[in-house]
Amino acid sequence: MAWRRSANDRHLSRPNIGKVATHGNLIELFSAYCTPEWQQIARDQTTTLSFKAGETIFKEGQRSDNMYMVGKGRVKVFTNFSPEVEVILRLAGDGFAIGHRGLRRARTYPVTATALTPTSVHILPMAVFEDMLRANALFCYHFTLFVADEMGRSEQLRKNLVNMPVKNRVALALRINADVFGFDAKDRKLLAHTITRREMSALANSTYESVIRALSELQEDGVIALAGKKVRIKDMDKLCGMADCSI
Repeated sequence: MAWRRSANDRHLSRPNIGKVATHGNLIELFSAYCTPEWQQIARDQTTTLSFKAGETIFKEGQRSDNMYMVGKGRVKVFTNFSPEVEVILRLAGDGFAIGHRGLRRARTYPVTATALTPTSVHILPMAVFEDMLRANALFCYHFTLFVADEMGRSEQLRKNLVNMPVKNRVALALRINADVFGFDAKDRKLLAHTITRREMSALANSTYESVIRALSELQEDGVIALAGKKVRIKDMDKLCGMADCSI
C-alpha cells in the first residue's frame, strides 16, 4: 500500500504546498488532490522494489515506462558528460519524485538514477500516472508547479556553479546535501548522510582534489567540522552566506 500517508502524517489536514511543490512529494500531492477512486487506482497499480547502494534505478536512454518515488532511502540523479565525467543534477530523499524527466515526447529518461544507500522505490506505470494528471486538475496543477520550480532551481544552480569560486561551490553542495537528507536525529549539526567526496565533486562541478582542499578551508573557517567521512555543519548562517540558500 505504497501510495498512502503514514501514521505520522495523519495529523495534517493538508500538505505544506511550498515544500510539496519544491520536492515533488507525490504521496502528499496525490492524497490532497486526487479523487478517492484515483487514489485507489494508484495504490492498486503501484509496486515497490528495493535497491542496494550503488544499484541503478533507471538509466539514461532507457524507455520511460514508469514514474518513480523514493519510499525510504537516498538517491542521486545524474548525467555523464563523458565516460569519465559524472555531473549530479539532483539528490532525492524520502518521498521525492524521480523519473518525471521521462515525461517528454522522446519517451526516454535523459538522466540516470542510482541508489546511494539501500533504498525502497515506489513504481507507478507512466500511462497510469498520465491518466491521473488528465483526470485530476488540481493534482496536475501542483505537479506542474513542482516541475517548473525544479527547472528554475536547476538553471540557477548551473549559473552558480559557473560563477562561484570552488570553496563556495562546495559550500553549496553541502547545503544541498543538508537540505535533502537532513541532520542526524541525535546530533542536529551532523549530516544524516554525507555524500562521498567524489559525489561532492560531481555536484559542485569540481575535481576531487579541489573538494578536499575546500573542505579543509571550510573547517579552518569554522563553518564545518570533518568527522572522518562525515561532515558536521557548525555555522549554517556562514554556509548560507557562501552558498545560495534561495534555491
